[in-house]
Amino acid sequence: MKPLIHAAFAAVLLAILTSVACLPGSEAFAAAVNDPQQALAIENVTVVTMTDQQPIKDATVLIRGGRIEAIAPATAATVTPDMRRINGRGKWLMPGLTDMHVHLENIRMLRLLLNKPDIPASALSNDDVFLPYVANGVLQVLDLQGMSETIGQRVEIEAGRVVGPRILAAAMIDGSQPIWPVGMTRVAATPEAGRQAVRDAAAENYDAIKVYSRLNIETLEAIVDEARMLKLSVIGHLPGRESGRIAEVLRPGFGMVAHAEEFALHTREPSFDAIPQYVELMKRNGAWLTATLSLDERLLEQISDPDSLRTRSELRALHPMWREVVVNHNPYIASASAERIAALQKIVEFNRELVGAFVAAGVPVVAGTDAPVPGIVPGFSIHDELAALVRAGMTHRQALEAATRLPCEWLGVLSDRGTVEPGKQADLLLLEADPLKNVSNARRISAVILGGRYLPRQTLDERMGELMQK
Repeated sequence: MKPLIHAAFAAVLLAILTSVACLPGSEAFAAAVNDPQQALAIENVTVVTMTDQQPIKDATVLIRGGRIEAIAPATAATVTPDMRRINGRGKWLMPGLTDMHVHLENIRMLRLLLNKPDIPASALSNDDVFLPYVANGVLQVLDLQGMSETIGQRVEIEAGRVVGPRILAAAMIDGSQPIWPVGMTRVAATPEAGRQAVRDAAAENYDAIKVYSRLNIETLEAIVDEARMLKLSVIGHLPGRESGRIAEVLRPGFGMVAHAEEFALHTREPSFDAIPQYVELMKRNGAWLTATLSLDERLLEQISDPDSLRTRSELRALHPMWREVVVNHNPYIASASAERIAALQKIVEFNRELVGAFVAAGVPVVAGTDAPVPGIVPGFSIHDELAALVRAGMTHRQALEAATRLPCEWLGVLSDRGTVEPGKQADLLLLEADPLKNVSNARRISAVILGGRYLPRQTLDERMGELMQK
């Protein structure tokens, strides 16, 4: 998440909290969907497996117990009487999408940002937090500012009490005078403190470590080393901005850089000439990149033309208090200037060239959005990111891989999900058009299948309609 000016930001949110009534949560979405154990047969569908295999035409996909049981020619598949039959003729079936950079909202996050411990728990519903992800086909997320509440949200989903994406969480560690409040981040000013923060995160069942901007290099080295010993992946920012010490920061064990712009910001001005060096550094260390291209593109759009926010219907999916911030009190717009616009334009151009060079050189790039940074709407924004990756030089297939198979490979869960294969989780999207032909067709969702739950478009639209009326 991009740092904001906390005092001004908190004042705005506090004023809105006092003027917007807490809205009652709608009936839990989980109660409106099918039993996840219901068996399904999706018939006569084209399967986009996202493996090396070509799309399988006229197939029937059998789902039982929340997993893919078989993929067979429609003429040969055995559909048992207990199965719900879904007509997939003229449709495409692909894996659910992964957003590799999100910040799942929770009440304590708001309380910490505002220094206002009395915000009622009823001010935010997990059902509402997760719905835009699921409705847009994002069935797995990596939360890069994990809190104990994030782990609790994961438990709620896994227990079936809430319908939401599969959650993996990274504990964030920053240096002294951290950018974000303690509780949203951990603080480590020394190597030993960094090691202890990693040990604590491992004991608390986090999946990864996120390193942040104000860590000193010695502490960063200790964090990466401890994480390696505890088999936790490391993702994050490149500390030491404008220092020119990127080779010391991006060391073996630093598994993924969280933004393309981290390279742009590591020198006083984005260095296009240094891109070949960044390519070699990434390849030498086996590091990956979460691009977040659409993040800076969207920020540039809104600070250049603030009125553009008022035409974006997806903002209705945000909680009313957050929507009010985005549209009328946006901290990025408030700090806009001609110089800021020019600088951000240069970063956008640099990011595209960097990602294009990484893709051409075989450096793995995955899709992430940094939702819900103001103007970046959860769920909806992954489709903006896929389009941005194509504009940066990916093929439509490569962009889909960046949001399906590749994230699962980096997260270590590819044996369980990320492709359409027998034995894997039935986390799938049924589409109205071919996503390999145009990645924008991944928006055209006929149904979402989440752990075997079949969620038709009508059900999703009805639930989204309730949310967007708030």
